[in-house]
Amino acid sequence: MNREEKEQYVIQLYKENRSTREIAGLVSFRDIGAVIKKAKLEADGGRAALKEEEDDDIKSKSKFAQAMKLFSELKSPLEVAIELDLSADQVQTMYLEYWGLNGMYRLGQIYEEAKYDLHELLRLHRMVKGLGMEKQNIINLLELVKHNQLQALQAKVENLK
Repeated sequence: MNREEKEQYVIQLYKENRSTREIAGLVSFRDIGAVIKKAKLEADGGRAALKEEEDDDIKSKSKFAQAMKLFSELKSPLEVAIELDLSADQVQTMYLEYWGLNGMYRLGQIYEEAKYDLHELLRLHRMVKGLGMEKQNIINLLELVKHNQLQALQAKVENLK
């Protein structure tokens, strides 16, 4: 039998649910694996076998690499912690590194600076957005506050009312 005939025979036996050991009388174990993988690739357009190969490859990587892959798949830090059996601190550190690697340095910086006031920062952001305030309006308002002019301005508004 030539190589192609052997491959077809291996695929036929595989489809008949024969074990690798049964097929091994004809072809080496390594060749059986290659032929079966090739058949799977052809059968499903390569999606399942490539996914399986990718999954096996990523599992052989470090926890850091696995976490980066999971974050890139939009997994939450909680899901990553559970899947990789990591502590919250480890995952948080990795998540900040993920942001940095993806060019989201400012997001990481904002998180670090506002860590414990994040809810208040988001509340303020939503208020400003809801009021339709522009960047310059906010700067002007903060300048008034900085120079203690906000109270005087409020008093003038009250007098005008």
